[in-house]
Amino acid sequence: MRIDKARDYVVDNLQYALNPSSIAVVGASRYPSKVGNKVVAELLEWGYTGKIYPVNPRADKVLGLKSYHTLKDIHDCVDLVFVAVPAHLVTAIVEDAIEIKAKVLVIATSAFKEIGREDLQNKITLRLRENKIPLIGPNLVGMGSPYNHFNCGFIPYLPVPGPIAMISQSGANLLAALGTSQEDHFGMSFFVGLGNKADVDFSEFIEYAQKDEHTKCLAIYIEGLDSPEAFVAACKKVTKPIVVIKVGGSKIGVKAAFAHTASENPEPDQYYDDLIKEAGAIRAVTWQEFLDISLAVGYQPPLKGENIVMITNGGGAGLLACDHFERCGLPLHELSEISSLLATRMRAYMPMFGSPLNPVDIAGTASAIQYKGAFKQALRDPAVDGILGAICPTAVTDVSAICDAAIEVYEANKELNKPFIMICQGGKECHDAILKFRDHGIPAYASAEQAVNAMAALRKAAVK
Repeated sequence: MRIDKARDYVVDNLQYALNPSSIAVVGASRYPSKVGNKVVAELLEWGYTGKIYPVNPRADKVLGLKSYHTLKDIHDCVDLVFVAVPAHLVTAIVEDAIEIKAKVLVIATSAFKEIGREDLQNKITLRLRENKIPLIGPNLVGMGSPYNHFNCGFIPYLPVPGPIAMISQSGANLLAALGTSQEDHFGMSFFVGLGNKADVDFSEFIEYAQKDEHTKCLAIYIEGLDSPEAFVAACKKVTKPIVVIKVGGSKIGVKAAFAHTASENPEPDQYYDDLIKEAGAIRAVTWQEFLDISLAVGYQPPLKGENIVMITNGGGAGLLACDHFERCGLPLHELSEISSLLATRMRAYMPMFGSPLNPVDIAGTASAIQYKGAFKQALRDPAVDGILGAICPTAVTDVSAICDAAIEVYEANKELNKPFIMICQGGKECHDAILKFRDHGIPAYASAEQAVNAMAALRKAAVK
Protein backbone atom coordinates (compact mmCIF):
# COMPACT_ATOMS: atom_id res chain seq x y z
CA MET A 1 0.00 0.00 0.00
CA ARG A 2 1.14 3.49 -0.82
CA ILE A 3 2.95 5.78 1.61
CA ASP A 4 3.92 9.42 1.12
CA LYS A 5 7.26 9.12 2.89
CA ALA A 6 9.23 6.74 5.07
CA ARG A 7 7.54 6.47 8.47
CA ASP A 8 9.76 7.02 11.52
CA TYR A 9 8.18 4.27 13.62
CA VAL A 10 8.79 1.76 10.84
CA VAL A 11 12.44 2.77 10.33
CA ASP A 12 13.02 2.62 14.10
CA ASN A 13 11.39 -0.82 14.44
CA LEU A 14 13.28 -2.44 11.57
CA GLN A 15 16.12 -3.13 13.99
CA TYR A 16 13.83 -5.84 15.40
CA ALA A 17 13.51 -7.39 11.94
CA LEU A 18 17.26 -7.91 11.54
CA ASN A 19 18.56 -8.07 15.11
CA PRO A 20 15.70 -9.20 17.36
CA SER A 21 16.32 -10.40 20.89
CA SER A 22 13.35 -12.76 20.58
CA ILE A 23 11.36 -14.33 17.75
CA ALA A 24 8.12 -16.29 17.64
CA VAL A 25 7.71 -18.66 14.69
CA VAL A 26 4.01 -19.25 14.06
CA GLY A 27 3.56 -22.47 12.14
CA ALA A 28 6.70 -24.06 13.58
CA SER A 29 6.31 -27.66 12.46
CA ARG A 30 7.76 -30.92 13.76
CA TYR A 31 8.17 -32.13 10.16
CA PRO A 32 11.44 -31.27 8.35
CA SER A 33 9.67 -30.84 5.00
CA LYS A 34 7.62 -27.89 6.29
CA VAL A 35 8.67 -24.23 6.02
CA GLY A 36 7.91 -23.60 9.70
CA ASN A 37 10.34 -26.33 10.71
CA LYS A 38 13.08 -24.96 8.44
CA VAL A 39 12.75 -21.46 9.92
CA VAL A 40 13.46 -22.74 13.44
CA ALA A 41 16.17 -25.11 12.21
CA GLU A 42 18.06 -22.38 10.34
CA LEU A 43 17.90 -20.01 13.31
CA LEU A 44 19.51 -22.71 15.45
CA GLU A 45 22.03 -23.87 12.86
CA TRP A 46 23.44 -20.42 12.10
CA GLY A 47 23.95 -19.46 15.74
CA TYR A 48 21.10 -17.07 16.55
CA THR A 49 21.55 -16.23 20.24
CA GLY A 50 18.14 -14.71 21.02
CA LYS A 51 15.07 -16.50 22.35
CA ILE A 52 13.07 -18.67 19.95
CA TYR A 53 9.41 -19.37 20.62
CA PRO A 54 7.92 -22.01 18.30
CA VAL A 55 4.13 -21.67 18.03
CA ASN A 56 2.16 -24.82 17.14
CA PRO A 57 -1.27 -25.67 18.61
CA ARG A 58 -0.60 -29.42 18.25
CA ALA A 59 2.95 -29.67 19.61
CA ASP A 60 4.63 -29.32 22.99
CA LYS A 61 8.15 -29.28 21.53
CA VAL A 62 9.68 -28.40 18.16
CA LEU A 63 13.35 -29.25 17.52
CA GLY A 64 13.90 -29.59 21.26
CA LEU A 65 12.41 -26.18 22.08
CA LYS A 66 9.27 -25.67 24.17
CA SER A 67 6.35 -24.96 21.84
CA TYR A 68 3.42 -22.64 22.54
CA HIS A 69 -0.12 -23.24 21.37
CA THR A 70 -0.75 -19.55 20.57
CA LEU A 71 1.18 -16.30 20.58
CA LYS A 72 -0.81 -15.23 23.65
CA ASP A 73 0.65 -18.14 25.60
CA ILE A 74 4.08 -16.49 25.40
CA HIS A 75 4.41 -14.33 28.48
CA ASP A 76 7.75 -12.75 27.54
CA CYS A 77 8.47 -9.84 25.18
CA VAL A 78 8.45 -10.85 21.51
CA ASP A 79 10.33 -8.59 19.10
CA LEU A 80 9.59 -10.41 15.85
CA VAL A 81 6.68 -12.62 14.83
CA PHE A 82 7.39 -14.76 11.75
CA VAL A 83 4.23 -16.25 10.22
CA ALA A 84 4.31 -19.44 8.13
CA VAL A 85 0.70 -20.65 8.20
CA PRO A 86 -1.97 -20.75 5.44
CA ALA A 87 -3.43 -17.38 4.42
CA HIS A 88 -6.87 -18.00 5.91
CA LEU A 89 -5.32 -18.23 9.40
CA VAL A 90 -3.28 -15.05 9.18
CA THR A 91 -5.98 -12.59 10.30
CA ALA A 92 -6.24 -14.31 13.71
CA ILE A 93 -2.43 -14.34 14.05
CA VAL A 94 -2.38 -10.59 13.37
CA GLU A 95 -4.80 -9.97 16.23
CA ASP A 96 -2.67 -12.05 18.59
CA ALA A 97 0.48 -10.17 17.52
CA ILE A 98 -1.25 -6.87 18.28
CA GLU A 99 -2.33 -8.16 21.69
CA ILE A 100 1.19 -9.22 22.73
CA LYS A 101 2.62 -5.93 21.40
CA ALA A 102 5.06 -7.47 18.92
CA LYS A 103 7.55 -5.03 17.39
CA VAL A 104 7.50 -6.40 13.80
CA LEU A 105 5.37 -8.92 11.91
CA VAL A 106 6.76 -10.92 8.98
CA ILE A 107 4.36 -12.93 6.80
CA ALA A 108 6.03 -15.52 4.59
CA THR A 109 2.67 -16.92 3.50
CA SER A 110 1.56 -16.53 -0.13
CA ALA A 111 -1.96 -16.39 -1.65
CA PHE A 112 -2.74 -12.71 -1.12
CA LYS A 113 -2.86 -9.90 -3.69
CA GLU A 114 -0.82 -11.88 -6.21
CA ILE A 115 -3.79 -14.25 -6.69
CA GLY A 116 -6.48 -11.57 -6.48
CA ARG A 117 -6.96 -11.39 -2.70
CA GLU A 118 -6.08 -7.71 -2.40
CA ASP A 119 -8.90 -7.03 0.09
CA LEU A 120 -7.50 -9.55 2.58
CA GLN A 121 -3.97 -8.16 2.20
CA ASN A 122 -5.17 -4.57 2.67
CA LYS A 123 -7.31 -5.47 5.69
CA ILE A 124 -4.33 -7.00 7.48
CA THR A 125 -2.07 -4.10 6.51
CA LEU A 126 -4.46 -1.42 7.75
CA ARG A 127 -5.01 -3.27 11.04
CA LEU A 128 -1.27 -3.38 11.69
CA ARG A 129 -0.79 0.26 10.64
CA GLU A 130 -3.44 1.29 13.17
CA ASN A 131 -1.28 -0.30 15.86
CA LYS A 132 2.06 0.87 14.43
CA ILE A 133 3.41 -2.63 13.90
CA PRO A 134 5.44 -2.83 10.67
CA LEU A 135 4.48 -5.67 8.33
CA ILE A 136 7.13 -7.19 6.05
CA GLY A 137 5.65 -9.26 3.22
CA PRO A 138 3.52 -11.20 2.66
CA ASN A 139 4.81 -13.75 0.16
CA LEU A 140 8.52 -13.58 1.00
CA VAL A 141 11.49 -15.86 1.58
CA GLY A 142 12.97 -14.19 4.68
CA MET A 143 15.78 -11.97 5.91
CA GLY A 144 19.05 -12.13 7.79
CA SER A 145 22.45 -10.76 8.70
CA PRO A 146 25.79 -12.59 8.88
CA TYR A 147 27.00 -10.10 11.48
CA ASN A 148 24.13 -11.07 13.79
CA HIS A 149 24.23 -14.81 12.89
CA PHE A 150 20.58 -14.31 11.99
CA ASN A 151 19.02 -16.48 9.29
CA CYS A 152 15.25 -16.07 9.42
CA GLY A 153 13.20 -17.77 6.72
CA PHE A 154 13.45 -20.80 4.47
CA ILE A 155 16.96 -19.82 3.42
CA PRO A 156 19.74 -22.44 3.17
CA TYR A 157 22.69 -20.27 4.21
CA LEU A 158 23.92 -16.85 5.23
CA PRO A 159 26.13 -14.72 2.96
CA VAL A 160 29.74 -13.94 3.78
CA PRO A 161 30.02 -10.71 5.80
CA GLY A 162 30.59 -7.55 3.78
CA PRO A 163 29.35 -4.04 3.04
CA ILE A 164 26.35 -4.61 0.72
CA ALA A 165 22.75 -4.51 1.96
CA MET A 166 20.44 -6.34 -0.45
CA ILE A 167 16.75 -5.43 -0.51
CA SER A 168 14.80 -7.59 -2.94
CA GLN A 169 11.20 -8.27 -3.90
CA SER A 170 12.23 -11.56 -5.46
CA GLY A 171 13.03 -14.43 -3.14
CA ALA A 172 14.56 -16.49 -5.96
CA ASN A 173 16.97 -13.74 -6.98
CA LEU A 174 17.79 -13.06 -3.35
CA LEU A 175 18.68 -16.72 -2.89
CA ALA A 176 20.80 -16.54 -6.06
CA ALA A 177 22.69 -13.59 -4.58
CA LEU A 178 23.25 -15.48 -1.33
CA GLY A 179 24.70 -18.36 -3.32
CA THR A 180 26.94 -15.93 -5.21
CA SER A 181 28.05 -14.53 -1.87
CA GLN A 182 29.11 -17.98 -0.67
CA GLU A 183 30.85 -18.99 -3.91
CA ASP A 184 32.29 -15.68 -5.11
CA HIS A 185 32.74 -13.74 -1.86
CA PHE A 186 30.09 -11.09 -2.52
CA GLY A 187 29.95 -9.69 1.01
CA MET A 188 26.64 -8.60 2.53
CA SER A 189 25.74 -6.64 5.65
CA PHE A 190 22.10 -7.74 5.67
CA PHE A 191 19.45 -9.00 3.25
CA VAL A 192 15.67 -8.89 3.16
CA GLY A 193 12.94 -10.17 0.88
CA LEU A 194 9.97 -7.81 0.65
CA GLY A 195 7.61 -10.02 -1.37
CA ASN A 196 4.31 -8.25 -2.01
CA LYS A 197 5.50 -5.22 -0.03
CA ALA A 198 2.05 -4.64 1.47
CA ASP A 199 3.29 -2.29 4.20
CA VAL A 200 7.03 -1.78 4.75
CA ASP A 201 8.38 -0.02 1.68
CA PHE A 202 11.75 0.20 -0.04
CA SER A 203 12.14 3.73 1.33
CA GLU A 204 12.03 2.54 4.92
CA PHE A 205 14.70 -0.11 4.49
CA ILE A 206 16.78 2.47 2.61
CA GLU A 207 16.65 4.82 5.59
CA TYR A 208 17.35 1.94 7.97
CA ALA A 209 20.44 0.98 5.94
CA GLN A 210 21.80 4.51 6.39
CA LYS A 211 21.95 3.81 10.14
CA ASP A 212 23.47 0.34 9.84
CA GLU A 213 27.16 0.43 10.73
CA HIS A 214 28.09 -2.50 8.48
CA THR A 215 26.37 -1.20 5.34
CA LYS A 216 28.37 0.81 2.80
CA CYS A 217 26.16 0.24 -0.27
CA LEU A 218 22.52 -0.64 -0.99
CA ALA A 219 21.61 -3.10 -3.76
CA ILE A 220 17.88 -2.96 -4.54
CA TYR A 221 15.88 -5.33 -6.77
CA ILE A 222 12.51 -3.77 -7.73
CA GLU A 223 9.52 -5.30 -9.46
CA GLY A 224 7.07 -2.51 -8.67
CA LEU A 225 7.13 0.90 -6.96
CA ASP A 226 3.93 1.75 -5.09
CA SER A 227 5.43 4.87 -3.53
CA PRO A 228 7.85 6.50 -6.01
CA GLU A 229 7.98 9.86 -4.17
CA ALA A 230 8.96 8.13 -0.92
CA PHE A 231 11.61 6.12 -2.77
CA VAL A 232 13.19 9.22 -4.32
CA ALA A 233 13.12 11.14 -1.03
CA ALA A 234 14.77 8.29 0.87
CA CYS A 235 17.50 7.83 -1.76
CA LYS A 236 18.29 11.54 -1.65
CA LYS A 237 18.43 11.47 2.14
CA VAL A 238 20.89 8.58 2.25
CA THR A 239 24.59 9.30 1.72
CA LYS A 240 25.55 5.72 0.86
CA PRO A 241 25.62 4.66 -2.83
CA ILE A 242 22.53 2.85 -4.13
CA VAL A 243 22.40 0.41 -7.04
CA VAL A 244 18.99 -0.48 -8.50
CA ILE A 245 17.76 -3.09 -10.93
CA LYS A 246 14.16 -2.53 -12.04
CA VAL A 247 12.49 -5.41 -13.89
CA GLY A 248 9.04 -6.18 -15.30
CA GLY A 249 9.04 -3.63 -18.10
CA SER A 250 8.58 -5.99 -21.04
CA LYS A 251 5.11 -6.77 -22.41
CA ILE A 252 4.95 -10.21 -20.79
CA GLY A 253 7.07 -9.05 -17.83
CA VAL A 254 4.29 -6.71 -16.67
CA LYS A 255 1.97 -9.70 -16.21
CA ALA A 256 4.70 -11.89 -14.74
CA ALA A 257 5.59 -9.26 -12.12
CA PHE A 258 1.97 -9.04 -10.96
CA ALA A 259 1.62 -12.82 -10.73
CA HIS A 260 4.90 -12.99 -8.79
CA THR A 261 4.66 -10.20 -6.20
CA ALA A 262 1.45 -8.37 -7.15
CA SER A 263 3.63 -5.59 -8.61
CA GLU A 264 1.99 -3.14 -10.99
CA ASN A 265 4.03 -1.46 -13.73
CA PRO A 266 1.79 0.88 -15.72
CA GLU A 267 4.57 3.33 -16.56
CA PRO A 268 7.04 2.91 -19.44
CA ASP A 269 10.62 1.94 -18.67
CA GLN A 270 11.86 5.48 -19.40
CA TYR A 271 9.81 6.64 -16.41
CA TYR A 272 11.84 4.40 -14.09
CA ASP A 273 15.07 5.44 -15.80
CA ASP A 274 14.27 9.09 -15.01
CA LEU A 275 13.04 8.28 -11.50
CA ILE A 276 16.17 6.34 -10.54
CA LYS A 277 18.35 9.12 -11.98
CA GLU A 278 16.39 11.72 -9.99
CA ALA A 279 16.95 9.63 -6.86
CA GLY A 280 20.71 9.73 -7.43
CA ALA A 281 20.90 5.94 -7.67
CA ILE A 282 22.80 3.88 -10.25
CA ARG A 283 20.66 1.70 -12.49
CA ALA A 284 21.85 -1.72 -13.62
CA VAL A 285 20.29 -3.44 -16.62
CA THR A 286 21.36 -7.07 -16.15
CA TRP A 287 21.67 -9.21 -13.03
CA GLN A 288 25.42 -9.67 -13.52
CA GLU A 289 25.93 -5.93 -13.86
CA PHE A 290 23.82 -5.42 -10.73
CA LEU A 291 26.13 -7.67 -8.72
CA ASP A 292 29.33 -6.34 -10.29
CA ILE A 293 28.69 -2.66 -9.67
CA SER A 294 27.21 -3.25 -6.21
CA LEU A 295 30.47 -4.96 -5.29
CA ALA A 296 32.49 -2.02 -6.58
CA VAL A 297 30.58 0.79 -4.86
CA GLY A 298 30.36 -1.26 -1.68
CA TYR A 299 34.10 -1.80 -1.37
CA GLN A 300 35.72 1.17 -3.08
CA PRO A 301 35.59 4.97 -2.84
CA PRO A 302 34.00 7.02 -5.63
CA LEU A 303 36.10 7.81 -8.71
CA LYS A 304 36.61 11.56 -8.30
CA GLY A 305 38.04 12.21 -11.75
CA GLU A 306 38.39 10.52 -15.14
CA ASN A 307 42.13 9.83 -15.15
CA ILE A 308 42.18 6.04 -14.97
CA VAL A 309 45.41 4.11 -15.50
CA MET A 310 45.21 0.49 -16.61
CA ILE A 311 48.18 -1.81 -16.00
CA THR A 312 48.18 -5.21 -17.71
CA ASN A 313 50.42 -8.01 -18.91
CA GLY A 314 48.06 -8.75 -21.81
CA GLY A 315 47.28 -6.42 -24.70
CA GLY A 316 43.97 -8.15 -25.45
CA ALA A 317 42.54 -7.38 -22.02
CA GLY A 318 43.64 -3.80 -22.48
CA LEU A 319 41.90 -3.48 -25.84
CA LEU A 320 38.65 -4.97 -24.50
CA ALA A 321 38.78 -2.47 -21.66
CA CYS A 322 39.61 0.49 -23.94
CA ASP A 323 36.61 -0.16 -26.14
CA HIS A 324 34.21 -0.69 -23.26
CA PHE A 325 35.41 2.41 -21.40
CA GLU A 326 34.53 4.41 -24.50
CA ARG A 327 31.11 2.75 -24.76
CA CYS A 328 30.52 3.74 -21.14
CA GLY A 329 31.38 7.38 -21.85
CA LEU A 330 34.59 7.20 -19.84
CA PRO A 331 37.42 6.93 -22.41
CA LEU A 332 40.96 6.25 -21.26
CA HIS A 333 43.52 9.04 -21.70
CA GLU A 334 47.12 8.51 -22.75
CA LEU A 335 49.59 8.51 -19.89
CA SER A 336 51.34 11.59 -21.30
CA GLU A 337 48.02 13.49 -21.06
CA ILE A 338 47.49 12.42 -17.44
CA SER A 339 50.98 12.97 -16.04
CA SER A 340 54.06 14.12 -17.95
CA LEU A 341 56.51 12.00 -15.94
CA LEU A 342 54.44 8.88 -15.28
CA ALA A 343 55.19 7.23 -18.63
CA THR A 344 58.92 7.64 -18.04
CA ARG A 345 58.67 6.16 -14.53
CA MET A 346 56.63 3.23 -15.83
CA ARG A 347 59.44 2.32 -18.26
CA ALA A 348 61.45 0.98 -15.31
CA TYR A 349 58.91 -1.84 -14.83
CA MET A 350 58.59 -3.20 -18.36
CA PRO A 351 60.81 -4.63 -21.10
CA MET A 352 61.75 -2.43 -24.04
CA PHE A 353 58.88 -3.91 -26.08
CA GLY A 354 56.32 -2.93 -23.42
CA SER A 355 53.94 -0.01 -23.94
CA PRO A 356 53.52 2.97 -21.58
CA LEU A 357 50.58 4.29 -23.58
CA ASN A 358 47.44 3.44 -21.50
CA PRO A 359 46.68 0.70 -21.06
CA VAL A 360 50.20 0.29 -19.73
CA ASP A 361 51.28 -3.09 -21.14
CA ILE A 362 54.13 -4.39 -18.99
CA ALA A 363 54.22 -7.53 -21.21
CA GLY A 364 53.46 -11.21 -20.70
CA THR A 365 56.76 -11.81 -18.90
CA ALA A 366 55.85 -9.37 -16.09
CA SER A 367 56.78 -10.49 -12.58
CA ALA A 368 55.20 -9.64 -9.24
CA ILE A 369 58.03 -7.12 -8.67
CA GLN A 370 57.24 -5.32 -11.93
CA TYR A 371 53.51 -5.23 -11.17
CA LYS A 372 54.22 -3.92 -7.68
CA GLY A 373 56.39 -1.09 -8.99
CA ALA A 374 53.94 -0.11 -11.71
CA PHE A 375 50.97 -0.11 -9.32
CA LYS A 376 52.89 1.97 -6.80
CA GLN A 377 53.89 4.59 -9.38
CA ALA A 378 50.33 4.92 -10.66
CA LEU A 379 48.66 5.06 -7.26
CA ARG A 380 51.05 7.66 -5.89
CA ASP A 381 50.84 10.00 -8.87
CA PRO A 382 48.59 12.93 -7.84
CA ALA A 383 47.13 13.20 -11.34
CA VAL A 384 45.81 9.60 -11.34
CA ASP A 385 42.25 9.08 -10.08
CA GLY A 386 41.86 5.31 -10.29
CA ILE A 387 43.71 2.08 -11.10
CA LEU A 388 42.56 -0.90 -13.15
CA GLY A 389 44.91 -3.88 -13.11
CA ALA A 390 44.72 -7.00 -15.26
CA ILE A 391 46.40 -10.38 -14.94
CA CYS A 392 46.56 -12.79 -17.88
CA PRO A 393 48.19 -16.11 -16.89
CA THR A 394 51.06 -16.92 -19.26
CA ALA A 395 53.35 -19.88 -18.61
CA VAL A 396 55.70 -17.61 -16.62
CA THR A 397 53.02 -15.65 -14.74
CA ASP A 398 52.89 -16.22 -10.99
CA VAL A 399 49.27 -15.19 -10.46
CA SER A 400 49.35 -15.76 -6.70
CA ALA A 401 52.50 -13.67 -6.22
CA ILE A 402 51.12 -10.83 -8.35
CA CYS A 403 47.89 -10.97 -6.36
CA ASP A 404 49.84 -10.63 -3.10
CA ALA A 405 51.92 -7.77 -4.52
CA ALA A 406 48.82 -5.85 -5.65
CA ILE A 407 47.15 -6.30 -2.26
CA GLU A 408 50.31 -5.08 -0.51
CA VAL A 409 50.47 -1.91 -2.61
CA TYR A 410 46.74 -1.27 -2.25
CA GLU A 411 46.77 -1.60 1.54
CA ALA A 412 49.89 0.53 1.89
CA ASN A 413 48.23 3.35 -0.10
CA LYS A 414 44.62 3.03 1.01
CA GLU A 415 44.69 6.48 2.60
CA LEU A 416 44.96 7.98 -0.91
CA ASN A 417 41.29 6.99 -1.35
CA LYS A 418 41.64 5.96 -5.00
CA PRO A 419 39.59 3.14 -6.56
CA PHE A 420 41.56 -0.02 -7.26
CA ILE A 421 39.96 -2.77 -9.38
CA MET A 422 41.39 -5.98 -10.84
CA ILE A 423 40.71 -8.24 -13.83
CA CYS A 424 41.84 -11.87 -13.64
CA GLN A 425 41.16 -13.71 -16.90
CA GLY A 426 41.90 -17.40 -16.73
CA GLY A 427 41.29 -20.66 -14.90
CA LYS A 428 41.35 -21.80 -11.30
CA GLU A 429 44.41 -19.75 -10.37
CA CYS A 430 42.59 -16.60 -11.50
CA HIS A 431 39.36 -17.53 -9.72
CA ASP A 432 41.35 -18.08 -6.52
CA ALA A 433 42.99 -14.67 -7.02
CA ILE A 434 39.58 -13.02 -7.50
CA LEU A 435 38.38 -14.44 -4.18
CA LYS A 436 41.56 -13.31 -2.42
CA PHE A 437 41.29 -9.80 -3.85
CA ARG A 438 37.67 -9.55 -2.74
CA ASP A 439 38.57 -10.76 0.75
CA HIS A 440 40.92 -7.76 0.94
CA GLY A 441 38.33 -5.26 -0.28
CA ILE A 442 39.47 -5.12 -3.91
CA PRO A 443 36.70 -5.77 -6.46
CA ALA A 444 38.03 -8.31 -8.96
CA TYR A 445 36.34 -9.76 -12.03
CA ALA A 446 36.79 -12.44 -14.67
CA SER A 447 36.28 -10.11 -17.65
CA ALA A 448 37.34 -6.66 -18.77
CA GLU A 449 33.77 -5.53 -19.37
CA GLN A 450 32.72 -6.37 -15.81
CA ALA A 451 35.62 -4.39 -14.39
CA VAL A 452 34.96 -1.40 -16.65
CA ASN A 453 31.28 -1.38 -15.66
CA ALA A 454 32.41 -1.35 -12.04
CA MET A 455 34.78 1.59 -12.56
CA ALA A 456 32.12 3.52 -14.50
CA ALA A 457 29.71 2.99 -11.59
CA LEU A 458 32.27 4.46 -9.20
CA ARG A 459 32.38 7.55 -11.40
CA LYS A 460 28.58 7.81 -11.24
CA ALA A 461 28.76 7.44 -7.47
CA ALA A 462 31.08 10.44 -7.32
CA VAL A 463 28.65 12.73 -9.14
CA LYS A 464 25.46 11.71 -7.25
